[in-house]
Amino acid sequence: MISSLFEIYDPHSSFFNLSLNWFPIFLILLLSIFEFWCLNSFIVCLYMSLLQFLTIEFINFYHYNKMKVSVFMFIFLFLFILIINILGLVPYIFSCSAHFVFSVSFGFPLWLAFLILGWFNFNNKCFSHLVPLGTPLILISFMVLIETVSSLIRPWSLSIRLMSNMISGHLLMVLLGNCGFYMFLVQMILFLFEFFVCFIQAFVFSVLLTLYSSEI
Repeated sequence: MISSLFEIYDPHSSFFNLSLNWFPIFLILLLSIFEFWCLNSFIVCLYMSLLQFLTIEFINFYHYNKMKVSVFMFIFLFLFILIINILGLVPYIFSCSAHFVFSVSFGFPLWLAFLILGWFNFNNKCFSHLVPLGTPLILISFMVLIETVSSLIRPWSLSIRLMSNMISGHLLMVLLGNCGFYMFLVQMILFLFEFFVCFIQAFVFSVLLTLYSSEI
């Protein structure tokens, strides 16, 4: 029985006085070299299919061949957030992605870098984004204000989306976990649902950052 509902977000949680927060590091290192001792296995085929799917999806956002190199950065970001999300489902392991500081530390620097790169190198195109095509003359100043505000809240909305979706699932699993064995089937269904949510949220986070970068 936990003393507080939000104790699951305590980074100092332990199991028999043993902190398991360092366990993901060893697991990531193990998974990073599995292709050297599991050649042509099902896991490797699944992993390569996932990379191929992500590459095709992210490249479609870019119109210039020189910018397509940055796709690998977003693929790595997707894999990193995916691993963090999945490991957050393991008991007694600190769920980093359920915290705003973690998500904003990825969203804000990348958004700021794209913004600076766009305004310094493609300032005419960035100005054109502030006024959508076909806007009446009387609404131009109002649309500039709206587009500026929507651009400034992008990193915060991106971070809050990831945090809120991970928090809601973890809290629901903790609440059902205190109901005993009678809710075991519901807990298993919810766990599978949260497992797919980990993929979806990592994909949405990476896709939105790819869209922000493709605008420049």
